[in-house]
Amino acid sequence: MTSAMPRLPFADACRAGTPVLADGGIETRLIYEFGADLPEFASFLPLFRQDRDALERIYRSYLRVAASSGLPMQIGTPTWRAHPDCLARLGYGQPGDLARVNSEAFRLLAGLRAGMGLEDRVYIAGVIGPRRDGYDPAGAPGTEEARAYHAPQVRVLAACGVDLLYAPTFACLPELLGVARAMAETGLPYVLAPVLGADGLLPDGTPLAKAIDAVDAQVSPRPLHIMIGCVHPTRVGAMAAAAGAAGLPARVAGLKANASALPPEDLDKLDHLDEGDARVFAAQMAALRRDHGLRVLGGCCGTSHLHIAALAEILKNQDA
Repeated sequence: MTSAMPRLPFADACRAGTPVLADGGIETRLIYEFGADLPEFASFLPLFRQDRDALERIYRSYLRVAASSGLPMQIGTPTWRAHPDCLARLGYGQPGDLARVNSEAFRLLAGLRAGMGLEDRVYIAGVIGPRRDGYDPAGAPGTEEARAYHAPQVRVLAACGVDLLYAPTFACLPELLGVARAMAETGLPYVLAPVLGADGLLPDGTPLAKAIDAVDAQVSPRPLHIMIGCVHPTRVGAMAAAAGAAGLPARVAGLKANASALPPEDLDKLDHLDEGDARVFAAQMAALRRDHGLRVLGGCCGTSHLHIAALAEILKNQDA
């Protein structure tokens, strides 16, 4: 299955100089805004339940920002947990379920994009999550095991017609290398977005710059660029400041940031949503674009269409 392609290939859109928006939170909105039961943060589950409309409403809210702002936007399939182990744990372990779930996730976004006439500016990212915990490297697969494990989901999403592949919240370098190799085999542009601690390191202790250099040296073709995911913008700003004149690694081109300044491990313990202030969030994100040249900016846990709309407004004024 394929969809109408946007006017510019995604790589060209990222290099065009215009900021590229990304969607905001999906799972946290499903849970706290719509009361969805979401074991393991598996946002694909509503695709096959009566609360599918909640998922559609969330994505439409982001697509409306793309429509009103005129800015390009990357939106991710709800497939972060649609990999074999998690599918089986949640009752989707039959032959063909991996293809069925991931294909339906793509169809949802492709249909919404086409229905709103946004094929010219909205890019669908096929999202692949880590095999185990995105914030704890314990038990994560090695490089070759990860490549073999993630390859089936990667191939399904590529065959659907996604515009790019996107791997957020990987906690250790070996699995990051493995998923990168699986993605590289498709020939599609792909983006890695490892999670970082307050010290600027991956949870396995690897410095971000070292992880980027390792991927670029060992995987061909290399990622289109690197993003940072699931951290607050102030953490990224502090990391850049700590690096002094070097700033952020040159290959870092984007950020999908949390609304809350709490670290992810503390966010997991909350029984409510910490949304922060959308306008403050937008200003912090715009400052990272101004100071560090970030090109792709969006939200993660706790963010909504309000954060992305505020971000779009300030980015358009910044680039005017």
